[in-house]
Amino acid sequence: MRKVVFGAAALFMAFVSNAQVLDPSAIKVEEPEFEQEAILVINETEGVPLEVEHSKLRATANVGMALLGVPKGSEYYQLEGPESPVTLDASAYDNDMYIIISWEDNKRSPKRLFQIIPLEIQKKRRIYNVAKLTAFKGSVAADQGYVNFSAEKYGDHSYLVKIPAEELKALRDDNNGEMKKFGKQFIIRLLNASTDKLSDTEDFITFGIAKPK
Repeated sequence: MRKVVFGAAALFMAFVSNAQVLDPSAIKVEEPEFEQEAILVINETEGVPLEVEHSKLRATANVGMALLGVPKGSEYYQLEGPESPVTLDASAYDNDMYIIISWEDNKRSPKRLFQIIPLEIQKKRRIYNVAKLTAFKGSVAADQGYVNFSAEKYGDHSYLVKIPAEELKALRDDNNGEMKKFGKQFIIRLLNASTDKLSDTEDFITFGIAKPK
């Protein structure tokens, strides 16, 4: 699996260009060829395809205090390695980020089609926590933050997603210790049109921002 890390100088130049042209019509990156693919915009004419990573639903159990009704385990998806194959330099926190996500068409609200979710990062893996398991309540949804974004129609069948720099900085500072050690990693979760439930296996589009040097 390839890994793409953009250097600070190149990234700074690319995002300054975007900041100077706030009008989205200035971005001329070609749409993804297939549905439910994503491209991270680097400058007005260039982008990097984001990769899809496969994950299975897992569970951990801790029965030590189960009778007290405290969480006794969790359900989660695990992605191998601490970083996405496409990880940006830490200077990406300082600028708006743009991602092109393709769909069958762009007639529906993007907030009903996909979510962007920050991950827990450990030494050799990234974790998307789904639920906590308790003795009395069974499975309880985990406290999961979502990345705030805006989006507009792009091309024939895509959306141009914008994550504001203010949001990236807030995510960076929310768990500063983890960020300094690992950076920040994210998934784009594609929502099922008929049900919002996750399955035993899921494919997630991933990207990240590296830790400061």
